[in-house]
Amino acid sequence: MNQTTILIDRFNIKMTRDSFLGFLFLFLTGSLLCAGEPVLKYHNGNQRNFNNIRFLGQTIDQAIGQNDQTTETIPPLWFDSHSDVSISRIPSISVSDSVTMQTRENQPWTWQLFPASLIYPSYLAGVNESRLGSVWNHDKDLGWIWDITLGGRAPIVRYGNRSVLFPEGFQMDFEGSVHLRLDLENQMDMDAQDFRFGIPFSYGNKIWQVRTGYYHVSSHMGDERILRLQNQGIDPQRLNYVREALILGFSYRLRPSIKLYAEADYAFWLGERTSPWHFQFGAEWSSLYPTNEFWGKPFAAVNIMLLQERQYDGNITIQAGWQWRGTHNQLLRFGVQYFGGVSEQYEHLSKREHKIGIGLWYDF
Repeated sequence: MNQTTILIDRFNIKMTRDSFLGFLFLFLTGSLLCAGEPVLKYHNGNQRNFNNIRFLGQTIDQAIGQNDQTTETIPPLWFDSHSDVSISRIPSISVSDSVTMQTRENQPWTWQLFPASLIYPSYLAGVNESRLGSVWNHDKDLGWIWDITLGGRAPIVRYGNRSVLFPEGFQMDFEGSVHLRLDLENQMDMDAQDFRFGIPFSYGNKIWQVRTGYYHVSSHMGDERILRLQNQGIDPQRLNYVREALILGFSYRLRPSIKLYAEADYAFWLGERTSPWHFQFGAEWSSLYPTNEFWGKPFAAVNIMLLQERQYDGNITIQAGWQWRGTHNQLLRFGVQYFGGVSEQYEHLSKREHKIGIGLWYDF
């Protein structure tokens, strides 16, 4: 494959044509989408922003029950950030008379056990993130494969406000997942699996967020693949890949539905053929507001990962499709995915893959 070498601050980073297409996708998507949304700024009485969006005399968070004194029938939300919502378009909502009509800036920060949302959500196109996911892929060399993620992230404790849409404060989460690969052309043999566990800590507001924390990941070759290779007289040559790593990530919302992010992680305990540094960055277009019943909304995301193990070569993931978001920020997505570059299965770190498939993902 043709490669272009770009020298960036003494790092000799190999960018394949896939990475170039990813940058082009990111630039074009951001340019088109930024043109239609208002600038995201803190409330100053003049700028149109999150806090200006009201219906039935309430802010968004008040309407979906972010005040302890609120009791309501959760409505589907048929609005975006461009204009105030017509009351005639909103289903009925009942809010107790005891609700204190306060703006988000005035919400008190409190200690909360098991808060309703994540301050720093998982990257949509991050194939190594903890979530529930299933992608039916086709690779020109591997044929049909089934990549599955079984896991998720759970908010544990927060000191901050009670917002679901735009949480602010400090938070600790737990994450855990197993990333499986089934070989659909060999009787669904288990090809490989990566196990991940982590404890992320995050801080943020509605404009920017930061996360740090620890995670463990270890790779394992599937027993059925080992047996199949041995029956063929081939040495399986399992790779004992292990990372015990610390992470530092930043994300920034250009618009209510557009997010940019970058993250570095450093492994302080290394397994076989493991190097300390990984970097990833990307962009997402995804509405934050609960969707109206079955209609949903479109989404798009791109993620680029660079690995020191491969001399800062890496991979790119591009996703696009349709999403449905719940009132507690649950997110169901269906769409297409392209993956190109170093395999996301650490057991196959020496291999390159070019896959396109149909995926279903759920974050909670």
